[in-house]
Amino acid sequence: MKSFRKFMVGGLLVAVCLAQRAGAQGESGKPEQKEPIDPKTTTRLTLGSSSGTPGASVVVPLYFTPAQGVDVGRLKLEVDYVSANLKFTKLDVGIAAEMGGVDLQIEAKDGKNEKDVETQTLRITASFLSPEPPKKGIPPGLLAYLTMKISENGRPASITLRAAAEASELGTNKPLQNVRAFEAKVDVLAPGTQPIMSCFFFTH
Repeated sequence: MKSFRKFMVGGLLVAVCLAQRAGAQGESGKPEQKEPIDPKTTTRLTLGSSSGTPGASVVVPLYFTPAQGVDVGRLKLEVDYVSANLKFTKLDVGIAAEMGGVDLQIEAKDGKNEKDVETQTLRITASFLSPEPPKKGIPPGLLAYLTMKISENGRPASITLRAAAEASELGTNKPLQNVRAFEAKVDVLAPGTQPIMSCFFFTH
């Protein structure tokens, strides 16, 4: 029942987000342009963008889509961003990982970039813990939610979550060659601004 409720809530969020996106396209007069990929041969990990006001927590969804006919046994995603006004809080398992018996691990590492600005790097691993390999790979869908906290002193800005991914084939652990990770943004809004719901789309 718990999984069913998660599925229904997830479906409702998608419907609302798609409606928001359609409205945005109508205002601009043309759809958003994206770099074309071949879904038949490309395994994708997609982060969803989010927004919030200073002091608020935001949720960034992580969505997985394997290439057609490919069973993925292990995923690695590295997310890097300027963290002066944004810090990782926790990772929650998504419906796809829960129903597929996928184990998720995350490591957060603080650092500084070449401009001496604070950064944070998240290393997320998705895999199976069972000693016997499963018959099917990591299922497509919502793998996880990343909860992040915006600084109380954060000023309006757009923080890019840069992403890089690796994947290996189920059973053989052979690295897959055509793997793409899609970045997202967390917009820090002015105090009193109404945040936009966290959205993730299935266009990648």
